[in-house]
Amino acid sequence: MRARRTTGNRRKGGTSRQHLLEVNVRTASVNRQRRGKAMGFLWKVSAVLLVIALAAIGIRFLAFRFFFHNPEYELTHVVTHLNGVMTDEEFVTLTGLKPGKNILQLDLGEASRRLSALPEIRSVSIERRMPDTVEVGVERRHPIFLLSSEIIPPESRTGPDEAPVENSGETFESGKSLLCDGEGMVMRPEHPAEEFQKLPVLMGIDTSSLKPGQHLESESFRNAVAVNEALSDLPEETFQVRTVDVSKPYAVVVTDSSNARFTFGTKDLPGQIDRLRKLITHCQESGRRIATANLIIQRNTPVTFVLTPEDRSAKITPVTTSKKPAKHP
Repeated sequence: MRARRTTGNRRKGGTSRQHLLEVNVRTASVNRQRRGKAMGFLWKVSAVLLVIALAAIGIRFLAFRFFFHNPEYELTHVVTHLNGVMTDEEFVTLTGLKPGKNILQLDLGEASRRLSALPEIRSVSIERRMPDTVEVGVERRHPIFLLSSEIIPPESRTGPDEAPVENSGETFESGKSLLCDGEGMVMRPEHPAEEFQKLPVLMGIDTSSLKPGQHLESESFRNAVAVNEALSDLPEETFQVRTVDVSKPYAVVVTDSSNARFTFGTKDLPGQIDRLRKLITHCQESGRRIATANLIIQRNTPVTFVLTPEDRSAKITPVTTSKKPAKHP
């Protein structure tokens, strides 16, 4: 009985070792399959990357040969719409967009940024037109005021019904005069334009520290813009703004082309413009000319008229009296 038991144990031990051997064989086979698949995947990825690299090199070679080094893609025409902001030579110096360069290697973004940095320019558009043309367009800002370089001292500022402050007669000078548009953008144009000579002079704002590119944001400036816009609705042949004085915080004083002086308040502009229209109609019908008018007053608007030569002579003609001969006793 003991011998049989011993034989049975030996058989069980052999079966166990055989099972372990089979497991090891299967594990090694699985590992080999996994390593084979991993290597196959790596080879495929490497092949794909190699193909992509070769394709990129080929595309780059073809691009340089057929585009970047192709004389047909050299910049030949620069079509500009500069609207008087600068000359073509100044444009090329600023942007570097000059004929002879490859059109695909031009940095149009940098050129646009340089143009947009100029205060006189509101917006820029630059387009490539294959194979050899670049078209540039700029939208110029339209100034509404010539900023006076003179500062009116407080002691010389007048009241609404007093004599006006003398106007300096300031005119536009290229590269020196400061202009501003309705948004308050300050600019100093280098090139003259006919419209600059007709701009009204804005007085009463300190320009000593102003530089091109800054913005005017004061309440007095906004009042000046509002009055100027309201007056722009009047026919040009009947009213032309010459100066706008905002040295007083409670009023805007406007001088027209005939040197008449009109005082506007900062409120109820439509009502004041309506009173001005009536005054202009009255002058057209009567032939009279306004010297001063305080349009802030709603009723019985204070108005003075320019005296005609007849009025002056009638006013200064002395009254004559007849002298009786003296009686002698």
